[in-house]
Amino acid sequence: TPVKGMAEPVEIYEMLGASTIRSRFAAAAARGLTTFVGRTDEIEQLSQALERAKTGRGQVIAVVGEPGVGKSRLYYEFTHSHRVQDCLLIESVSVSYGKATAYLPVIELLRSYFRIESRDDARIIREKVTGRLLSLDRALEPFMAAFLWLLDVSTDDTQWERLDPPQRRQQTLDGVKRLLLRESQVQPVVVVFEDLHWIDAETQALVDALVESLPAARVLLLVNYRPEYQHTWGSKTYYRQLRIDPLPAASAHELLDALLGDDSSVRALKPLLVQRTEGTPFFLEESVRTLVETRVLVGARGAYRLQKPLSTIEVPATVKALLAARIDRLPSVEKGVLQAASVIGTDVPFGLLQAIAGMPDEDLRKHLAQLQAAEFLYETNLFPELEHTFKHALTHEVAYGTLLGDRRRTLHARIVEAIERLFAGRLTEQVEQLAHHAARGEVWDRAVTYLHEAGAKAFRRSTYSEAVAYLTQGLELAGRLPPGSEQRRQELRMLLALGPALQMTRGFAAAEVERTYARARDLSEEIGEPTELFQALWGLWLHTAGRGRYDRARPFAEELLAVAERLGDRALLLEAHHAMSPSTLWSGDPEATRRHGEKGMALYDQEADGSLAFLYGGHDPGVCCRMHSAMALWFLGYPKSALERSRAGLALARDLSHLASIANALPFAMIVHQLRGEGAVVRELAESIITLSTERGFPQWLLFGKVFEALLQAEQGGDGAAIAQLRGAIAEYRATGNELYVPGFFSLLATALLKHGAIDEGLGAVADALAMADATGSRVWESDYYRLKGELLLARDPAAGQDAEIAFRQAIEIARGQSARSLELRAAVSLGRLWERQGKRQEAARVLAEIHGWFTEGFDTVDLMEAKSLLDRLSGAST
Repeated sequence: TPVKGMAEPVEIYEMLGASTIRSRFAAAAARGLTTFVGRTDEIEQLSQALERAKTGRGQVIAVVGEPGVGKSRLYYEFTHSHRVQDCLLIESVSVSYGKATAYLPVIELLRSYFRIESRDDARIIREKVTGRLLSLDRALEPFMAAFLWLLDVSTDDTQWERLDPPQRRQQTLDGVKRLLLRESQVQPVVVVFEDLHWIDAETQALVDALVESLPAARVLLLVNYRPEYQHTWGSKTYYRQLRIDPLPAASAHELLDALLGDDSSVRALKPLLVQRTEGTPFFLEESVRTLVETRVLVGARGAYRLQKPLSTIEVPATVKALLAARIDRLPSVEKGVLQAASVIGTDVPFGLLQAIAGMPDEDLRKHLAQLQAAEFLYETNLFPELEHTFKHALTHEVAYGTLLGDRRRTLHARIVEAIERLFAGRLTEQVEQLAHHAARGEVWDRAVTYLHEAGAKAFRRSTYSEAVAYLTQGLELAGRLPPGSEQRRQELRMLLALGPALQMTRGFAAAEVERTYARARDLSEEIGEPTELFQALWGLWLHTAGRGRYDRARPFAEELLAVAERLGDRALLLEAHHAMSPSTLWSGDPEATRRHGEKGMALYDQEADGSLAFLYGGHDPGVCCRMHSAMALWFLGYPKSALERSRAGLALARDLSHLASIANALPFAMIVHQLRGEGAVVRELAESIITLSTERGFPQWLLFGKVFEALLQAEQGGDGAAIAQLRGAIAEYRATGNELYVPGFFSLLATALLKHGAIDEGLGAVADALAMADATGSRVWESDYYRLKGELLLARDPAAGQDAEIAFRQAIEIARGQSARSLELRAAVSLGRLWERQGKRQEAARVLAEIHGWFTEGFDTVDLMEAKSLLDRLSGAST
């Protein structure tokens, strides 16, 4: 359009709306991409996969290749073609630092789906999520809290707040998966996840779950990654891998024809470039751009001419060397802007770059325009905030690598200050970035603070590996703070946060857990608060208990009780009794277990104590006190009360909707039924434990359930395979380092060996069990070991009555010392049967009647019915 005062007509534009560009390829397309060559077969395979997905046969396509071969370009061409016009396209990318930030690509996917902009505040985000979710399907409403949580928006959903971390993780994964599957019922969905080699564990879990749910969905899942990435979908019939290699010579020449043109001067250059770059598209493009910038080529794209002799042309041997040379040739100010942008990351918000660049706004925009023209950066957003992205991950990597250390540290430190200023009311959303930049900028005090917050955030999201990574780094950097009490306080704070994350990822018995809590105890004794000492001691107690060392665990628990009583804190007293309950039970003092369990139950407030599970062991203390006291009641001779208490504990766990507590309660409920001789219920509960643990990720209890599954198989008889399966299940459980209930497993194993006639093996198992009891203080099953020893001796040699009697008498004596009347009854029955065979019927009747007469309940249980049957027989014979 002619404009007065201008020599040439000026192009006029109409603003139709804000740009929706979200990726570097969309940005590149806006400026004009190079000609797309080759890949015809790959496009056809993608098209066929989409057609299958549209008919309800979901597909997964993985494009695999080295950097720069055109993985993203292939997907861009396909997803922006007519083939996907009737589909919903949802895209997400990963970034090189993404492994340390849980759910980062998932968050990007949700932001894309709900059309959330970077400047949207919490109210707007909530409105967008609520509106789109409920308009799609109100059945998705239960997952709204999970989506808002991922987007760092607070929720007043009390049901969500009561979920423990594993439940939140599962709810989150289920929610995203169901959202995509429900959307696919409305229209076919194409989901793109790029650069899986950079994804975190939680995003990996989502991708895995999505892959599993695809066979009957109208979803095409497109992923790409570098060759080093590994996954588990290779055997799926609906999965296909497309290996993308550099372009063949003919296609590479076709690309160069489009880039260079057909001038006679460039004909000999083309084979040289193809040979040097081996046909890698990105390397070819950057090589041509280098030759243009150095004036070797002149003209315009598609019409270049060679200005220098071919023999004088040097092309760097690698694309990284070529990029470094290009960056070095930039004017110093533009090079500085590019380097500053690289410190921010792959995506570069203008406001953040402006805050650290140290130049007027107008100058910065001018230099960014030059960097865009040189295709180092692309403009991806104009509204609500200008944003750029690097052309390629390699471009970002090389630009960052050209910075000297001091300059790099200074820029990282400036970014911390800028984020704190620009996002003053929303730092939770930025805490991972703040931790990253503060650590790289060597701003140690803020690095420690933000790493702690990032670790806590990851723990709340059930991303325990990421929590360990953040907190371990924070612990290391706390050592760089100036020596003194504040440094030690920060170290203590980090240790106490790290401990629970290590327990979840390494197991209660891991050496790292012990070292962490031992150091926390030392520091808390030196400079900490009493509650911090309590927390450290509780962690040490749980580690020691997990190792099965109840000779040491009980003193720890007693120390916890002393601290809690001194402080007079109700919650600490509850957790102290929580620790005392199993400690006293496994060490052979069920009366103390009942006492501590019932004190804990009296202190427990279901409404107030819901958060304690997150600090102490991951499960509810009220549930645990009920379950351990239920077992104690059985040992003490109250089988009916034990069952009632066990049912109350399981009911509480279910009422709390607390999966970790349910997973903790089910095994102890199963033990109570096993002790009562109720095999059918044991089988039902074992199946429930295995199913729940498999679905929800409780490996310890999964293996526990498999031990009882193998036990039930062995109890049915059969050949030695059943015993081998039981031994294998116990060994697999112990291989995790956890010794919880292993003394009980030895009793079950010896019983099964006796039943199968494997007498010498049974005696060996008893000898091992007794040695373990001596070594670890796990005394609660000691009476049963001696009873089984006597039974095995008689099975090997019926004439070994004297040795068997000694064993049975020892079993009775130990049981009486522990007030374990149920075990005393079992031993008395064994002794009574021996004396019956020896003709000592009156002595047998007297011993058995004494203990049987003590019982007031549970007469329908196997042990008491067997005792009554023997007693009737002995009494009848003696009259």
